[in-house]
Amino acid sequence: MSAILSNTSQPDSEGSKRLDRLLAFLHGDPQNDNLRADVFEQAFSIGNEGVAEQQLTVGLELGRDPNAWRFREAHLRMAQRRFEEAEELLVQLKQQMGPHPAISHNLAFIAALRGDYQACFDELQPWAGTDPAEAVDPAIQTLWLKALHHLGKLELAMQWVDQRQSLAMLTPAALGVASLIAIDTDQAIKAKDLADQALQGGDAKLEALLARAAVALAERDTANAHRYLQQAMQREANNGRCWSTLGLTQMLELNITAARQSLQKAVTLMPGHIGTWHGLGWACLVDKDIDAAQQAFEAALQLDRNFGESHGALAIIAAMRGQRDSANERIRRATGLDKDSLSAGYAQAILNGAAADPRALQQAMQHLLSNRMAPMGGSIQDLLPRLPEIKK
Repeated sequence: MSAILSNTSQPDSEGSKRLDRLLAFLHGDPQNDNLRADVFEQAFSIGNEGVAEQQLTVGLELGRDPNAWRFREAHLRMAQRRFEEAEELLVQLKQQMGPHPAISHNLAFIAALRGDYQACFDELQPWAGTDPAEAVDPAIQTLWLKALHHLGKLELAMQWVDQRQSLAMLTPAALGVASLIAIDTDQAIKAKDLADQALQGGDAKLEALLARAAVALAERDTANAHRYLQQAMQREANNGRCWSTLGLTQMLELNITAARQSLQKAVTLMPGHIGTWHGLGWACLVDKDIDAAQQAFEAALQLDRNFGESHGALAIIAAMRGQRDSANERIRRATGLDKDSLSAGYAQAILNGAAADPRALQQAMQHLLSNRMAPMGGSIQDLLPRLPEIKK
């Protein structure tokens, strides 16, 4: 039983011809359960659900290998997005057969779809391999790394990758996921290497493209950042990280209007990401829209009231409005949480009359976004240096 769920929606001519041949053979040997299984798998692979359902019904009626047919049924239900039925079948199989990597993969896949990455992690952990030299199913590799990523187990993920990369044990798809995790652990050079390996290996999945776009952005290569993001968005048009990275790219190009639109789209898609709210807030400030900037920074503060830069950013807003008492209180909170708060320092400079011009605002944005506020989740060093002065 394969752990890989793969089903194409459009039958190809060669696949259809092979299915016709298999059906002809089965017509002459209807009791051949192995042949019937081949017909099912071929029908499934080209998206012919009708033939797959027919073989499933007969296979279950004949009862020669009920567990195998139940697994095929679960596989088909997953392809049909009937996940509750599939999960019920898989749980029953696990109880009857005991642990099996294919069953665990599909249960973990369903758990991930509903956002339960802890259940995904728990299901895959026995199959993730404690020995780096031990082969791990390709589909499990990718899903395991995604679970670690979503759970914030980034150090564990990179350790797992490092142990297996040197032994050439990882698939291109797994390398792609690893490249995005490397971005989130501030390892831009490693992320580039992993993403390039993934892309050279024939994997152009979302994670590798996103990581490569982030690295291009860090290198101030906006042309390639746009190129990789365009490919990524062709695969997933409503991915928040894509829109967030696009917004930063547009900020680097000083296309602030477009940047605001992209970052607004990003926070709509992933409203829980503080860094993107900050990126949006600073884009609004540069665009002289203080009300919108305040709303963005307040949204960031609601997500984590102990993040100093959110208090510091709101201190900037208060200082710009001439609200000295409020600004000073925000500065106190920001520096209490982070004595090196850059936004608090800028707010203080405004109160002191030393940062009232657009160039100072631009410089503050450069520092904050380059050192702290990368929407990808980590910092991208020196992301926005030497921007042209913003006109008054």
